[in-house]
Amino acid sequence: MRVGGAIAAGAAAMLYGSAYVATAIALRSLGPTGVALWRGTLGAAVLGVMLTLPAFASIRPRRLPAAAWARLAILGLVGGGLFILTMNAAIAAAGATVTAFVAGLYAVVAAVLAIPLLGERLETRTLVALVAALGGTVLLSDLTLTAETLRGIGIALVAAAAFGLFLVLSRRWGARYGLSGPTVGLATLSMSALVAAMALPFTGEALLPDPVRVDALLAIAWLAVGPGAAASVLIVLGMRQLEARRASVFLLLNPPTAAVLAVLLLGEGLTPLQLAGSACVLAAIAVASGAIPIPGRAAGARGTLRS
Repeated sequence: MRVGGAIAAGAAAMLYGSAYVATAIALRSLGPTGVALWRGTLGAAVLGVMLTLPAFASIRPRRLPAAAWARLAILGLVGGGLFILTMNAAIAAAGATVTAFVAGLYAVVAAVLAIPLLGERLETRTLVALVAALGGTVLLSDLTLTAETLRGIGIALVAAAAFGLFLVLSRRWGARYGLSGPTVGLATLSMSALVAAMALPFTGEALLPDPVRVDALLAIAWLAVGPGAAASVLIVLGMRQLEARRASVFLLLNPPTAAVLAVLLLGEGLTPLQLAGSACVLAAIAVASGAIPIPGRAAGARGTLRS
């Protein structure tokens, strides 16, 4: 394993993990839809500027065949608009830490969806991951079963399903239609901004921060530059140097990164029961992504680090 690739992939994973806490801070001035709008708009702009620099010439988006555009739009809608909006709404309801672990189950969803969409066969690893995911999600609810907790976890599960579908479709269409990482990154950021702009009049949320808070503005800027633009480039650089089975290990960095930052910046913590649930979720991600070897063929969407 090349050290440079590992550093790039690990940095990308942690940047994506930081998005949960940054979103929670941004929600102090904007609603979930407004945060998605500004994250997508600014992130696409920053990524576009980065790709014009000579250092990134080798990973710039190439001309696409006509058949690729509809598929790129679908990827942008599922992995951008739907995922980011539901992730933001889940954070508003359940907090950054719980959302990070529940939404992080996209690796398990991808392993399941790979069966009908990629022709993968049902494997032991998929069943083990599903059991661990179910148990971890129940424990993360802390067994309180309050309406707000259930709502947040339910929305986070939708986010996990959306991104799991995105992973599988990316694998199915990426190489065939020339959809590179930066191309898909631009699509997801742009589509999230477009969908949020269309939804904003119906949500009643403000377009501009109200109240204006420095911490919220800095969080929005971070969402655009870090998880939005920089991570999209780092993941491409990392994946060029790593085998998929090794890159999948970095999936495990997403939820813990969010959990540590949530303690430091938000004062969030997990009860002992929720800590047990988070351990089950990490085990589910590890099994589904191949980080923990289970007898059987490799499951669905390995090596993708986004959150």
